[in-house]
Amino acid sequence: MRHVLLRAWAALALLLAAATAFASSPVPVTFGASRDGSLHDLQKKIDKLVGYGRIDVRRDYIGARAGDPDPWFWVNNGVKVISIQLIDRKSPHATVGWYKETGQLPVIDNVEDGTVVDDWKIRGSRSVVRLPAAVTRFGFYVDYEGGDEDDDGGHYRYFTNRLYNDRGYRGRGSETAPHDGDVQMLIYDASRWLGQDTWIVACEYGDSGARQGPGHGECDHDYSDILFTVTGLGATPTLHSSFTRLKALYR
Repeated sequence: MRHVLLRAWAALALLLAAATAFASSPVPVTFGASRDGSLHDLQKKIDKLVGYGRIDVRRDYIGARAGDPDPWFWVNNGVKVISIQLIDRKSPHATVGWYKETGQLPVIDNVEDGTVVDDWKIRGSRSVVRLPAAVTRFGFYVDYEGGDEDDDGGHYRYFTNRLYNDRGYRGRGSETAPHDGDVQMLIYDASRWLGQDTWIVACEYGDSGARQGPGHGECDHDYSDILFTVTGLGATPTLHSSFTRLKALYR
């Protein structure tokens, strides 16, 4: 019940004033053991952040249940300031930025987007984003410059909106469901434990549409390569015309 109420009220706050779609069935995500060892297990990192047993990483991501919003983005209901905190990052070669959600693949050119976590940021660092007034919908992207011993180099860019991500290893077609856009970032509502209107974003560096394994062209699907939180400062629940529909979805 706590997850039911949590999801419903969070949806009424910063999130879903004008969401475009709701998943008719759960969005499947493949999980695997981290190739970096058990200390990098996503469940352990989430437990350390919010407390043991409060969030099940395999069952409580947004999209895990029919009726959850898919694809994912945030809606700005007049809240112009967003706080980002870097929780953990496997590689300093990864940066995080925001982008304006328009329904089309974003062009990252510092016009309707911006960097929020640079490569020099350390764990625990906070950034404050002041969104332009014209930005009513937004999401986040990760830029990753490959170079670790367990990848084959190159530049990767992933978005919270999975439909913008390539499909499978280097876009050659997904070998794991869903097949219409790789899930590279998982979103968890942590408002009950980390403060009102707060979400955890858990990212996978590798192509999540690739087959599972430790080698080149494969992915460990650990979703613990970079973790950060998103908080809408001063956001309050907003009642609107879809209030009844939202309540029905989360019963």
